[in-house]
Amino acid sequence: MQNKLQELTEKLYKEGLSKGQSEAEELLTNAKAEAKKIIDDARQQAESIIDNANKAAVETKKNADAEIQMVSRQVIAQIKQSVETLITAKTFAPVTNTSMNDVAFVQMLIKTAIENFKVDSQDATELSVLLPESKQKEFEKFINDSAIRQLNDGKTEFVFSKNIKSGFRIASNNSGYYISFTEQDFFNLFSEYVRPKMKQLLFGHE
Repeated sequence: MQNKLQELTEKLYKEGLSKGQSEAEELLTNAKAEAKKIIDDARQQAESIIDNANKAAVETKKNADAEIQMVSRQVIAQIKQSVETLITAKTFAPVTNTSMNDVAFVQMLIKTAIENFKVDSQDATELSVLLPESKQKEFEKFINDSAIRQLNDGKTEFVFSKNIKSGFRIASNNSGYYISFTEQDFFNLFSEYVRPKMKQLLFGHE
């Protein structure tokens, strides 16, 4: 009886031990599989993050390069324009300054402008000629000339203005239309005319 009890005890122990080892091995296997899955998932996520970061870096560099190129073109264009403006000013500013401060030359322009100013078919257009206040004495004889008074049926008014530094401005009182012949106007006109040639001389064909 004692022997059978001992055999039964040993059998239960061995079966329990075997079952415990089997369960432990199964748990270990499952744990290893789970750990492998976690590691694989983590590796995939890391690779995805790195891939996205690389793509973002490439896109950022591409955008930065495009921005730099655009800004560079703008800066170069501004520099070229500044050079053109400077050289044009150095070239033509003295000429226009001398011409538009030459009273005889301006008087000739005024006479020509009045003679060629369009007049209404029914009634002559009343004109106002604005002259530099600083040169009033130089223009008085010209204004009082009877030949000038007769132009445009005597409907030409001469006004001296502080706002006109050189040259003159002629306006139609009826329509409000005016033409400006100041030093800056002539400079702008010459600059616009010579700009293409100046650009070609400075920078060649682009």
